[in-house]
Amino acid sequence: MAWYKTLQEFMSGNGYEEDGIWYPRVTSIVGIKAKPALYSFYASMPSFAAGEAMKEKSAEEGTLLHETVEAIFKKELVTVPDSIKPAMDAFMEFYSNNQIVVHKVEERLVSHKHRYAGTMDVLADLNGQLGVLDIKTSIAIYRDYQIQTSAYVEALKENPNMPELTRWILRVDQSKKCLHCGASLREKGGRQKIRKENGPCEHEWGPMTGEYEIKELKTFTSDIKAFLAAKTLWEWENEYWLTRLGY
Repeated sequence: MAWYKTLQEFMSGNGYEEDGIWYPRVTSIVGIKAKPALYSFYASMPSFAAGEAMKEKSAEEGTLLHETVEAIFKKELVTVPDSIKPAMDAFMEFYSNNQIVVHKVEERLVSHKHRYAGTMDVLADLNGQLGVLDIKTSIAIYRDYQIQTSAYVEALKENPNMPELTRWILRVDQSKKCLHCGASLREKGGRQKIRKENGPCEHEWGPMTGEYEIKELKTFTSDIKAFLAAKTLWEWENEYWLTRLGY
């Protein structure tokens, strides 16, 4: 957990203020959950500082791709940087091959019932179904995304006129494939990571190619239960600041 010097620092780092009321942020609440893959990443780095620098650079690259995808959903004019063109080509394949009607992009949501807030990526009809579409630029679809997106749906459901909702994760990424063994080389944050190696191989890498993966999440009941449990633990962990906040 992060350390804070002032109450204002805690508030700005962990939540949003809406209509004079402070709400903890969904991503801060989800962050209380253990992340073994992240711990493994730090263990593989020469120092904590090196890990932080690489994580920050990786986040910047992911944000660029994320923002470009959202701009297309908003039907804005977009210049696609060469650095993410393969991934964006994959996204455009998804965009062209599905019937998508976008209703909201980057929408702030508030749950008055459970007292939290978050920013939803996209609310859209996808091939006739209405739901929350969350955009990720990760190497895989992680289980943490289930509890994050369940929080957005729960907040939307507080509107009594909201129809039945589903959730999807849209993962967009890019990598190079070995022309001999099928392994993949992913470059992010200045780090090269080889996956799916099948024994010794003098890799010869092909061009950078994009990929997308779309997954519908159908476990809302258990996911929102897990999110609210995480919120309880987050509140316990941050009791010192929340008490001073009058939360």
